[in-house]
Formats: sequence, structure tokens, C-alpha cells
Amino acid sequence: MESTDETSGDDAQPVDNTATPSDTTTPMTITLPPRHPFYAMPSELIFDIVDLLPPEAFINLAFANYPLLSANGLAPALSRPRVAYITTNTRLPALFPLIRMPAEITLQIMRHLRPLDVMRFVVANYQDLARQGIAPPMTAEMIAQLRVAVGLRGGLR
Repeated sequence: MESTDETSGDDAQPVDNTATPSDTTTPMTITLPPRHPFYAMPSELIFDIVDLLPPEAFINLAFANYPLLSANGLAPALSRPRVAYITTNTRLPALFPLIRMPAEITLQIMRHLRPLDVMRFVVANYQDLARQGIAPPMTAEMIAQLRVAVGLRGGLR
């Protein structure tokens, strides 16, 4: 006899699939992601919403909810060194000379890019764009989310 508790509601809850004494399988607990209504939306609807956002709003959404947008192809895959660059004050040379432009002109150019290209540009130039006020400052929650996304649980190594 096997007991299964399934999630209900909006909070992330473990799904318990615990073996009973008569069952010889190993107990297993699976944690499901939060079930906010945004997670249940079809990808096409998420694309339509994102297309309506100005670049600065999309950038904030992408960093606040990286796993959702990454799963839908709207945020680039991140490597561990890139997460280290984004989440620390590591100074790297600017990859594009456009960064020396005023923030307003950079945002005007970004308005003509697809959302994925906006995020690629922001990830490649995060520190400079954050100093200009285009990219959001990293909160503890954002840093933790990005670290988990690339498989880093503790500090960056």
C-alpha cells in the first residue's frame, strides 16, 4: 500500500511518496516549484506579456524570476563564472563600447531587441548596466536564485 500526498494551493509543498513497511522501495520526497498562477500560463501568453514590457521592466522580471523565463527560452543559460560576475563586484573589461553611451540611448537601442537578446546583453554587461541604473541591484533572493540555477548552493567557488 502506497500513500501519495499531492500538492494543492499556491505554495510549494513536498510530494510524499513514502514506502510502507510492506513496500521495499526507497522513500522519496519531491519538492515542486511554487504554483503561482504565472507558472501555469502557456508559454505563448508569457511571450506576449514579455513583448509588451519595456527593457528595464523585462530585466527586473528576468532577474526576479530567472527559472521561469529560462525554462521558456526568454533568459540565457548562465555559467558559474557568469553568475559570479553578476553577483559579485568583479570588474571585467566592458565587452561592448556601447556601454559608454548614456543610459537613455542604451535603453532606446534595447527597445528594438528581442527579450532574449536584451537579457544576453545585460548578462554580458551586468556590472556596467547596474552602475547606470539599467540593471537592478542584486538582492539576496536574486543571488540565491541564480546560484541555485547553476547548481551552486553555498558560496561561489
